[in-house]
Amino acid sequence: MSVSANNNSEQVIETHSQQNSQKQKPVLGVSECLLGKEVRYNGGHKLSRYLTTVLSEFFEFRPICPEVQIGMSVPRAPIRLAEIKGEVRVIATDHPESDYSDALRNLAREVAPSMQDLSGFIFMQKSPSCGVNSTKVYGEKGQPLYMGDGAFSSEMMSLMPLMPVTEVGRLNDSPIRENFISSVYAYFDWQTNVGEHLSAKALIDFHHRHKLMLAAHNESVTKHLGRLLAQLKGQDIELVAHHYITEFMKAMKQPVSRKRHASILLRTLRYMKRKLDQSEKRELSGLIEHYKKGLVPLVVPMTLVRFFMKKYQEHEALKLLDKYPMELGLENSI
Repeated sequence: MSVSANNNSEQVIETHSQQNSQKQKPVLGVSECLLGKEVRYNGGHKLSRYLTTVLSEFFEFRPICPEVQIGMSVPRAPIRLAEIKGEVRVIATDHPESDYSDALRNLAREVAPSMQDLSGFIFMQKSPSCGVNSTKVYGEKGQPLYMGDGAFSSEMMSLMPLMPVTEVGRLNDSPIRENFISSVYAYFDWQTNVGEHLSAKALIDFHHRHKLMLAAHNESVTKHLGRLLAQLKGQDIELVAHHYITEFMKAMKQPVSRKRHASILLRTLRYMKRKLDQSEKRELSGLIEHYKKGLVPLVVPMTLVRFFMKKYQEHEALKLLDKYPMELGLENSI
């Protein structure tokens, strides 16, 4: 028995069809149970206080529970991913003839047009509908085979490949959390200042704002994109923009080591090398080395860098370091 999505999906599309290009905060898609809604199979929720008490200050949320959206009840029989004849399907644990695969994937296709303004998505881990490489896939005899993606999340990632995506559990890891949020803000900047106002200047300005951060992720991609923008004359600007942001977001998925962070911080000295005296250079270099060795968090050298840039009025250079609001505290534990 195959289950189809019901008319609830139309309500999601209608509610969110109008994109607000003047929005002040990035919008994140969120698995609805993470906001405390009792929509899980057992009638419970998975409230994330980090989302509701910290991230809610800086982001707007677009909640959705795919399982409820396709008409499944609360509570309901649990479902799981199963590989059947070489294809991963979403079936009821106790009634394998109940197949929700097409309904969940169709829902993603139906709501994706209304979610083009999302700057990121936080999914519930281990979910047959929402997991991201964390959901067990079972064999036909009930044995666990490997980890896979949920049916809804997999389709959403396929339809919106540039969008930063993570699971709520991974936000407990400091580097992953920092990387996800910096990626969200970069993508939000692209959506707001490039995607909606595409021009050669917009592309070049975007690259200038993010080149230090991008270099921390992948130096070769940063150089490649810089050369790409240096040869814009006579090029199809839309094709260039598509290539640029595809390579940019792909590079942003690569983790940043302390060594790479330290290297980028040392580059900031070039903006002030003629202004800092010897004692200031030694102090800053020393703190960067302490960070590189794991003795202090990133916020320690960053605070001094920001102090010197303000002191010597390097305000434009300072902007290159502000990837996200400092109030998020992401530098405190890196």
